Amino acid sequence: MSDVKKIHYLHIGKCAGTIFHEVAKAVNQANVGVEIIKHGHDVGLKHIAFGEPYVFAIRSPHTRFVSGFYSRKRKGQPRILTPYTKYEELAFAEFEHANELAEALFAKSKRGKKAIQAIKSIIHTSMNQVDWFDRCGFFLENNPPIHIIRQENFEEDCRNFFVKIGVDLQGEFPNDPVSTHKNDYTDIPELSDKALKNLYAWYRQDYELINLCNHWLEEQDDTSKKSNK
Repeated sequence: MSDVKKIHYLHIGKCAGTIFHEVAKAVNQANVGVEIIKHGHDVGLKHIAFGEPYVFAIRSPHTRFVSGFYSRKRKGQPRILTPYTKYEELAFAEFEHANELAEALFAKSKRGKKAIQAIKSIIHTSMNQVDWFDRCGFFLENNPPIHIIRQENFEEDCRNFFVKIGVDLQGEFPNDPVSTHKNDYTDIPELSDKALKNLYAWYRQDYELINLCNHWLEEQDDTSKKSNK
């Protein structure tokens, strides 16, 4: 189709990107005049031409941290196999669990110094969600997305996104744990209060980003309700 509408997907690491990719494939294969372009982790908003339609997903920073830590500890398996970098080797040799690393952040000790180095060495934990909007701080005002998908509210937000782009996608969302990169974390140590406090301090910018995004979504919802009256 010559008039296919192209929509960019900013792939923020560990924010439901894999499952969204499966959904995007279904949209693209449905031949409904929409093509979702899924970018790699190295593409931020500044790399997309101003005004081009886009969508992205966000996630609670502490659950993203846990997911990123164990995803890299498994080297991405079972879905893919990406060997450790030399820096990750040192990080996982020092910290077996995410809670240990989070608790050690900011400690005035040798282990505290190792924690800072480790969190910046692991691919997913090293990057903040705000990094994808580097030098685009006013994007919600002057270059807003079509929609924002919250990992914790994935299906509902995806369906709202489909409504906005005029796609009537039927069927269930994919739930295969391998293809969607879902994993069971029931047997790992929970994050302690100290770990959560440290992560809040470390990822403070991301928490503020999520607040901004949630406020924007609320405004969009209010506008939609008023227009439908």
